[in-house]
Amino acid sequence: MVDLNSIKVKINQMSKSASSMWQLTYDAFIEHDVDLITKALLEEDKLNALEEEINKEIIGLARSSVTPEEKSRVITYANIAGDFELIGDYCKDILERIQIKIEEKLLFSEGAVEEYKNLYNKTKGALDEVVFVLEKDNPALIKEVLRKEEHIDSLVDKYRHNHDQRMLVGECTPMGCNMFLNMLDFTAAVYYHIKKIAKSLLEIK
Repeated sequence: MVDLNSIKVKINQMSKSASSMWQLTYDAFIEHDVDLITKALLEEDKLNALEEEINKEIIGLARSSVTPEEKSRVITYANIAGDFELIGDYCKDILERIQIKIEEKLLFSEGAVEEYKNLYNKTKGALDEVVFVLEKDNPALIKEVLRKEEHIDSLVDKYRHNHDQRMLVGECTPMGCNMFLNMLDFTAAVYYHIKKIAKSLLEIK
């Protein structure tokens, strides 16, 4: 028999690891600290291990007698686990850029730092709400997350335009410019998967 409670516990753990990794990724960027990069990557290891455990439990569906409702619920949780794992992947992509930034002693303009900070905070706010909903085990609360949904793509487009203007007046290096744009895109991808998780939670009956 598939243990839905066990899967929910692991999903909750994944949400907290993803939140911790997201915070550590930002801290590594702000503090130029390679030790924080190492700590963040340990959280990614946890995400990968938990997703693998969840997938193993789900394989048990083929050998279990479960209702269609239970099966639907488990599949939804599997999708959520996959989204959390992908959030870890995008954090890792950002961390790789931060490591290069530290090694090459690259500096972002004050405007770029503020824009990344704002995008990070909006994403963190959405992730914190998802963590809260999972901790309370009340998927209905997720409606509030979606109600306050930010138009991240529009914000990224705005920041890309701002960055083009900074580049025209020589406020950034070509390498720094490319890195900043990558970080914007990866952050938008993290937000996208948080939104997917929120929508998946609405499907749980």
